[in-house]
Amino acid sequence: MSVRMDKINQEIRKQIMEVIQREIDDPTLEFLSITSVRTTSDLQECRIYFSMLQDDKYPQAKETLEKMKGFIRSSLAKKIRLKVLPQLVFFPDDSIKYSVDIYRKIEEIKAQDAQKRSKKSD
Repeated sequence: MSVRMDKINQEIRKQIMEVIQREIDDPTLEFLSITSVRTTSDLQECRIYFSMLQDDKYPQAKETLEKMKGFIRSSLAKKIRLKVLPQLVFFPDDSIKYSVDIYRKIEEIKAQDAQKRSKKSD
C-alpha cells in the first residue's frame, strides 16, 4: 500500500473515532474502537473495521453505524479534503477476541501440561 493511502486511512480512522466519540451520543457505540481502515485505491470504498469490549453488542453497533453512516460521512467531508470521499462500509473485527481466545487456550494447555508433569514426578 502506498504512503498516501496509509495517510488517508490513518486520517479517516482518526476522524471517524472523533465523530463517534464527540458527535454521536449512542450507548450502543460505547467502548467501540476503530481497529483499521482500508480504502480502495480509487477511493470508491472505505472498509472500516471496529471492535467492541462486549461481544454481544456487535450486531447493535453495526446496525447503529449503518444508520449513522450518512452523518459520519458528511462529518468526514467537512474534516478531510479529498476529491472523492469513499462510501463507508462497517465490519466487526473479532481479531482481538480471537487473540484473547488463543491466549487462553495456550494458558490452559500450559496448566494441563504442568499438572501432568507434577503427577509424573509424584
